[in-house]
Amino acid sequence: MSHKLSSQLLLCLIALCCACAADGSKANKGSSGTGAAGAAGTAGATVDSGSPAAAGSSGGAATLDAGSNMAPGPNVDALLKGSCAKTTVKSNLLPSNILFVLDRSGSMACNPPPTTASPACETNPVRANAAAPSKWEVTTNALVDAIKLLPANATIGISYFSNDDNCGVNSTPSVPMHPNTQAQQSTISASLTNIMPAGGTPLVGATVLAYKHMHEAALAGDITGNEFVVLITDGQQSEQCSNPGTCSTAKECTDFLINKEVPKAAGNGVGIRTFAIGVPGSEPARTVLSQIAQKGGTGKAGCDPVKGNCHFDMTMETDLAKALATALTQIAGQTNACELSVPQPAKGTLDLGLVNVIYTPSGGNASLLLQDSGKPCDSGANGWQYSANSTKIRLCGAICKTVHDDAGGRVDVVLGCPAVVQ
Repeated sequence: MSHKLSSQLLLCLIALCCACAADGSKANKGSSGTGAAGAAGTAGATVDSGSPAAAGSSGGAATLDAGSNMAPGPNVDALLKGSCAKTTVKSNLLPSNILFVLDRSGSMACNPPPTTASPACETNPVRANAAAPSKWEVTTNALVDAIKLLPANATIGISYFSNDDNCGVNSTPSVPMHPNTQAQQSTISASLTNIMPAGGTPLVGATVLAYKHMHEAALAGDITGNEFVVLITDGQQSEQCSNPGTCSTAKECTDFLINKEVPKAAGNGVGIRTFAIGVPGSEPARTVLSQIAQKGGTGKAGCDPVKGNCHFDMTMETDLAKALATALTQIAGQTNACELSVPQPAKGTLDLGLVNVIYTPSGGNASLLLQDSGKPCDSGANGWQYSANSTKIRLCGAICKTVHDDAGGRVDVVLGCPAVVQ
């Protein structure tokens, strides 16, 4: 499936085959080579090899504007000064593929607290106040609104658990994954409206099969780009939904998910990140959901799974609808991150300390973006940084919006010169 960024922004990956000139044009501010290997090159790229790099128009070391996330335009010339062969690879920013894994167990029929406390709902999972919305209605209404915030080139789908009013799960999503068009949004809205809560909570099986589906879709070329699973639940794995073939108890199933499946999905070979949202009723699963988020690559900076603060915890919110809308809005923003594949050099091993990023706005002069790893990308960083597994380059802060909104802009990733850092 082909995806196009709305701004038609092209990424130009320039692999310099020699080091920068030794006359001070390295423009380094403390970064050294790591020798770490990068990920495979961008799929579907076109290559124009053998062209000489443009000679710099100014000499000397680059100087940085204090507090800025960019160096002035002339620094680009300084960085690229010299006569080096180059390979140019053109690509778009990576699109997002999001599979919502939604709990529709019987307890979702209850009114959220304070109308019905979570322990009372577990004992008698019924809607106590017919005039007030259920947890299911609050959750699905927020989800419909959040999906509208996702870009049209995002691919989205929904998997329900259970899907047979008992413990049923399926690898094929209940709403198949398609681009986020108005037609897909209408299909999702209709599906959510027609589904009523019932059955147990086969959380582990649903999550594992979600990974399986996304991985197979990526291998088949049906989806390309970043992959996310968004798990939304009001409970923990049901004892009766344990699978004797894999695990005989709810705890064994949960341990299998946390210690094996979530890390495997998030690993370099797959790269599926997992968000977890716990609505009222998930109080006993706080640690589990936080472990899923942390090992799934979405845990909040400095969080502690033992304290249960790595996931989106709705259990202590006084206004579930508002809190859930906020959480889903944040997830929508994170899944729409400005990410680029880290290029693989034609020969040798990529040195992550010899990477720079240049942004050229439409009709403007090129500027060097500064590497900023001092803060999380979604919590204060402004520039660029590597993803946790160093397979992607992320544009952080205001520059992300600037690049997204610039239809004629261009980003160049330059290999061969020491990184310029904040």
